[in-house]
Amino acid sequence: MKKPERYISIFIVPHHKGTQKELDFSYSTLRWLGILGAFLLLVILLLVVNYGHIFWRAGQYELMKKRQVEMETQFGRMGEVNAEIARLKAVENKLNAMLGISRQPDTLKLEQITTQVPAATAIAAGGQPSAGLAAESRRTTVPAIMPCKGWISAGMSPGHTGIDIAAREGDPVWAAADGEVSFAGWDNYFGNKIEIKHSDKLNTMYGHNAKLLVKVGDNITQGQVIALVGTTGQSSGPHLHYEVHLNGQAVDPANYLVNK
Repeated sequence: MKKPERYISIFIVPHHKGTQKELDFSYSTLRWLGILGAFLLLVILLLVVNYGHIFWRAGQYELMKKRQVEMETQFGRMGEVNAEIARLKAVENKLNAMLGISRQPDTLKLEQITTQVPAATAIAAGGQPSAGLAAESRRTTVPAIMPCKGWISAGMSPGHTGIDIAAREGDPVWAAADGEVSFAGWDNYFGNKIEIKHSDKLNTMYGHNAKLLVKVGDNITQGQVIALVGTTGQSSGPHLHYEVHLNGQAVDPANYLVNK
């Protein structure tokens, strides 16, 4: 025999005159309403947690974006500092050149250089140096002096076949050794250029001059003024481009500077 359904009654009694109302709910109905309410509560809780996580991620994104902007600002300031340092170094180089402050590379002794320049020793037929050759004559056939007063702003490198000496425009350019002028004229890259033949194997070149004071065929001596420092040709500022060639190959001019 089936048990009778149980109910719960709710009476609604108004304070004023009116009809009393009665609501009857079976136990099974209340059970389903409870299940539905729990389900709705769970859904609401999940929505709150999900939206809370979304708002937290949005806050983290804004914080990271703010930090990125701060880092970009700091890197920008570092770039400005590096640019200012480079500018100050350029100013320092110009001041050094204007004041005649020279920063020269290490020099070599005469004996070290003459071993690299056999033409300067005038080897006799028997394979021995000529006894009548004076030390001073050997010395002046080697490009052993700085060709102008200034600061070495660029050394020799695979893409640079000589050295650049920053100097004041109009300063004298000196012949590095005795020899004969083999070229004196215009070059599309080096501007006013001079080449001097010191021996059958040794030559020097002087580029970017403002004015040439010698001509082809002139015999010159070490220390003689041959030109004036300038910025002709492909040049970014007053300086002398100086090269030394041995057997037709460019060699480092710093190796030929001699303590006098």
